[in-house]
Amino acid sequence: MGTGQASRIPKTLTNEDLHPIHVGETRGDHRIRRRDQAKAKFVYHELLLLELLQLADSALPVGAAAHSFGLETLCEDCDLQPDNLEPFLHAFLLESGVLEASFVYRAAEGCDVKSLSAEFEARRPARESREASVRIGRRFAGLFNAMVGTDIVADTLPYAVAFGTAGRHLTIPGTEMATAYLQQSVSGAISVFQRLLPFGQIAASRLLWSLRDDIRAAVARAKTSDVSCFTPLLELGSMRHGSLETRLFIS
Repeated sequence: MGTGQASRIPKTLTNEDLHPIHVGETRGDHRIRRRDQAKAKFVYHELLLLELLQLADSALPVGAAAHSFGLETLCEDCDLQPDNLEPFLHAFLLESGVLEASFVYRAAEGCDVKSLSAEFEARRPARESREASVRIGRRFAGLFNAMVGTDIVADTLPYAVAFGTAGRHLTIPGTEMATAYLQQSVSGAISVFQRLLPFGQIAASRLLWSLRDDIRAAVARAKTSDVSCFTPLLELGSMRHGSLETRLFIS
C-alpha cells in the first residue's frame, strides 16, 4: 500500500461505536443507561406477550364457542370422524386459515378496515358464517374497547379484521397477530369436535400440537399478495346448518 493512501481495511466496530457515550456521560453512567434501555425493551416485549396471550385465548368471552361455522353439519353427516380430523384441519389451514390470517395481518399492518371488511364479506359466501363473524367481531370490539378504556375497534368489523385492528393499536406485529388468531381458530374447531365426536382431551391436545408447522406455513402464505380459498364442503355445511333438526351451535 502506497504512502499516504487511505487504508481500505474496514474498521472493527467497538461497543462505543454501536452505543456511543453521550456528551458529559461517564462510562459508568453509559453502562447504567444501556442496562436500563435493555430492561425497558424486555419489559415492553413481556407486556406485548401478555396482551397477545389474553387476546389469543380460545376462552375469550366473545361468543365464539357458540359457533361451529359449518362443522356441526359435517359431523352430523359423518363427513368428519376422529380419524380424519388432522388432514381436515391441515387442509382447512391451507385454505380458510390462509384467507382469514391475511385479513388479520393486513389490518394489523394498517390497511383500510372498511375495504378489508367489504372484501371479507364478499369472500365468505355462506350467510350464516358471515353473520357469525360479524357478531363475534362486535363482541370482541366491545370487550377490547372496554379493556383499553377507549373506542379503538369499530363494532361493525368481521372478527378477523377487528382482531388485527386491536393488534395495530397494541403495536403487535401482523405476523404474531395472525399466528395467534389461527391458533385460537384451530383451538375453537377442536373444541367443537370434542363436543360433537368421541374425541378426548389428550387426543385434542396432541392434534393441536401437531398443527404448529401448518399454522406457521399458513401465516407465511397469508402475507403474500395472492391469497385464494376454495372450501366448498365447509361452505355448504354452513349453508345447510340451519336445516338440521337439532343443533348445538348457532352456526
